[in-house]
Amino acid sequence: MGAPRRLAVKMLSAVLRYAPDDSRDWASAMLRELDFIEEDWAALFWAIGSTSAILRRAASVWRMWFKSKSMEGRMNNKGKKALGIGLGVLSALALVGCALATLRLAGLVFPGLDHSPWAYWLAVMAIPEAIFVAATVMLWRKKGPVAAGILAMVLVVALHVAVHLTLR
Repeated sequence: MGAPRRLAVKMLSAVLRYAPDDSRDWASAMLRELDFIEEDWAALFWAIGSTSAILRRAASVWRMWFKSKSMEGRMNNKGKKALGIGLGVLSALALVGCALATLRLAGLVFPGLDHSPWAYWLAVMAIPEAIFVAATVMLWRKKGPVAAGILAMVLVVALHVAVHLTLR
């Protein structure tokens, strides 16, 4: 048994182990059919196709379960606003993280750049703050809570900069 066939068997065995109850018979049948495929690479492609089909089926079952649960206990308006603010804060934090990572990568590619104050201010302050303000303006009418979360991060970052400058 070659490496592709071993990978195919492991893949379908894992799918069989973790598949929902209504898909286990189907996954078991696909694993048994693997024995009748002669070529190793064809067996691997069969396993990939079978895995994707079973996962799509499981995803549709989970989606219907979540939809039925969401109809039972609909989120009230305060919960939606809190979720929106949280999403805004998380997206703004992700942008700040990307800006810091970009600054670090630029420092690796261009060794003197990470110690340059203008590069720091541009990568960490100017560009993210401009994106924050643009996103807040664009999202304010339709996604107000998300815009409020982004605006909260703008204020936190601005406060951080003000404290940093006063202590320096």
